Amino acid sequence: MRSSTITRRFVIFSLLLALALCLCVVLSIEYFGRSSWERQPSVALILASAKDAPGWPREIAWGLQEACDITGYNLYIEENVSITDNNLQKVTERLAKKGVRDIFIANPGYQHSLEAMAYKYPQVSFHANSVGEVPSQHILSYSVRYYEARYLAGLLAGLHSKSGIVGYVGPFPATDTRRDLNAFALGAQKARPGVRVLVAWTGQWIDPEKEHEALYRLRVENADVVTYFLSSQNLAREAQAMEMDYIDFHHPGLNWPSHCLAAMETDWARVYADLLRLNLHGQSDLTYWRGMAEGVLSLRLAPKISPAEEALVLRARSELLKGQPVFSGQIEDGEGRLRCREGEVMANSSLLSDMNWLVKGVEVIDAR
Repeated sequence: MRSSTITRRFVIFSLLLALALCLCVVLSIEYFGRSSWERQPSVALILASAKDAPGWPREIAWGLQEACDITGYNLYIEENVSITDNNLQKVTERLAKKGVRDIFIANPGYQHSLEAMAYKYPQVSFHANSVGEVPSQHILSYSVRYYEARYLAGLLAGLHSKSGIVGYVGPFPATDTRRDLNAFALGAQKARPGVRVLVAWTGQWIDPEKEHEALYRLRVENADVVTYFLSSQNLAREAQAMEMDYIDFHHPGLNWPSHCLAAMETDWARVYADLLRLNLHGQSDLTYWRGMAEGVLSLRLAPKISPAEEALVLRARSELLKGQPVFSGQIEDGEGRLRCREGEVMANSSLLSDMNWLVKGVEVIDAR
């Protein structure tokens, strides 16, 4: 009996000891793992909407997370941050006090509000997702050369349209939005001389009601192929519902919608990995602006387009990759002023800051 009691006590002691060891291991992993995570350099992303919102927010958040995984950074994501009530400043101060090294902002409206914060925290690198519009030497600007893919999208739209009228929806006329619209118009006119290019401005980067109104107005004007430059993917869903062919500004998803002709795709993971590496080695300047040649941007074609359409776009893509600029040769604006002469190429500085005009043939309509 006594031997049995001793055995039972030994078993209980062994179990308790094993449990204690397991607890120690778990606590050690938790403590040292968290400590190790906190010792890693950190970056942050500030969004005006939810990080999983379809369109720009989701794609940027996914891309930056992948880049951080590659380069060994921790990532803080601040969602639904408004500029009002000093919310943006409060979030920025909290991130700076955490020791965040880089803060990326994806809303162009943030830049002006963050100028004072960038001056206040010189140890933090602030990156604005825009080029040519950044108001401060304390804020780095980054973007991709969307206009290259816009040109290809215009070629496809002009060739695919049966009515000879194509539509474009953007937030408001600014350097970035005019540059992309002009490239789209040049592509459409290249494929189909005499094509009408109609643009409707919504006044906001995200405004589902205005976007619906703009798309409806384009349809009334007999536009049968449309595209857009907006933060969300609302307009793509609206075009699909209205059975209008469209070129998506964002990733179309795993299955191509029936009316989607193509989609602009940005490799945000590569963009952010480039930015983190450049800054890590002290090589970053005030502007990061890369495009198709660097592999950060593409126009993916849907299986439904015709062989002739595919051949035209692929040939133009090959020419761009060989160095043929989009903004070259004779280009006139809507007032008949010559903006580029035959045999000339528009300078980067003009593309970045002087695009305050629209290509001849672009018609602005109001969303009603």
